[in-house]
Amino acid sequence: MHKVKFFAALLCLLGWLSIAEAQYVLTLKNGRQITVQAYSEEGTMIKFTGMGGEIAISKDQVQSIRPANAKERLEAAQPFLDRQPQPSITQPPSTLSQAPSVSSSPSPAATHDQVAQQRAEEEKAYQQKVKVLTQQIKELRERYSLITRGNKGPEPSFFTTEEAFRGHQEDLLSRLRDAQLKAQGLPSGSDATSPQFSLDPPPAYSEKQKELSDLRSRIAALESDRDRLIEEMKVKNFDTGSLFLD
Repeated sequence: MHKVKFFAALLCLLGWLSIAEAQYVLTLKNGRQITVQAYSEEGTMIKFTGMGGEIAISKDQVQSIRPANAKERLEAAQPFLDRQPQPSITQPPSTLSQAPSVSSSPSPAATHDQVAQQRAEEEKAYQQKVKVLTQQIKELRERYSLITRGNKGPEPSFFTTEEAFRGHQEDLLSRLRDAQLKAQGLPSGSDATSPQFSLDPPPAYSEKQKELSDLRSRIAALESDRDRLIEEMKVKNFDTGSLFLD
């Protein structure tokens, strides 16, 4: 097998050497140039050997014949070299494709810890919102209590001053005005308007009555928001034990 390869390579080398020894350039009248190793003149014809066998050209078609230079010899050999099979180069197996893949998926323990941390942060955010609402409700309740009773706190007390007694009366009248307006489908407090074409419109608020109506509306809205958040916390099984409201 090795001897066959050797003789094949030798034949290719000899073929290239024979072409590389091209000595003459025939320039035809149409501008074409033919590089040949040797030629002969027979009558009106010029003969030379090509890759396909002997070729004959009429002298009338030849403009000149001259010796070939080194560059022209190389160009004559190039088509022969291009037709020769090129040795294949076997690439070594890539080590990158053999590297074990590294999974980017977190471990079950890491996932559990992340979920627990997110849950703790969400629970803390809920508790903070409820605490803010609770503080706002307490402040408004204390203000309402001071206006209507003359003291703060949830505990009832006797009206010991004329101012506290008037505040209590204003509270009762404010609640009455609210009920009259709501019965007619009208807004209350600062948003109250007189009904059009009414033969018996409810009396207007005094400034104190209007303030008390607005305080009640504000407290009710905050308590509704607070209750909604606490219900959401119960659904999520978050701790609500410390979120008390006197």
